[in-house]
Amino acid sequence: MRLVLLLLLTFPLVAQTISFDAVVKDVVEERLRRSVKGGKNGNPHRLAALRQVFEEVQCCGEYLQEQKVSGSKLPNLICILPGESQDKIYVGAHYDAVDAGAGVVDNWSGASLLPSLYHSLKMKKNLRHTFVFLGFTDEEKGLIGSRYHARKLTKDDVQSIHAMVNIDAVGITPTKIWTSHADKCFCSGSSPWVIR
Repeated sequence: MRLVLLLLLTFPLVAQTISFDAVVKDVVEERLRRSVKGGKNGNPHRLAALRQVFEEVQCCGEYLQEQKVSGSKLPNLICILPGESQDKIYVGAHYDAVDAGAGVVDNWSGASLLPSLYHSLKMKKNLRHTFVFLGFTDEEKGLIGSRYHARKLTKDDVQSIHAMVNIDAVGITPTKIWTSHADKCFCSGSSPWVIR
């Protein structure tokens, strides 16, 4: 199965098609089954499981990094897929869960997809953008991991980011766009950004 992602970028306004092969359903489901109960005792195991899946798809060495997060016992996990340029597309999901419940939907469903997306894209040649896959810690405690990461970005880092796709609670409802946190131009329909 082949999926196509079309990005019309603003600086400069250039269309780019990114095609990739989808990971087979059985593999995605097996990764989803690796979920462990969240909370303070389970979240370290979820981090370890996410790291293991990234390593299985060959994101390792200097391309797989832990970012220590002030105010958290657990780090953000970052996997980098280099492209031809330093222009970046961020793809993130939080791996932590609340103490009650298993946290499979919120948000192992999103976190477990990150390595699959990496794997789908890494076989392609001539990727224009560098893809940064982020497994955020402590989202359930107030966006601690993502806020920390965002605050550590330099002005140059911010200018190199062309899109940020956040994956949360996959598969329970039709796709939604959270306009209170998204770029107003991106959500308005009059945007030069198009993702298909």
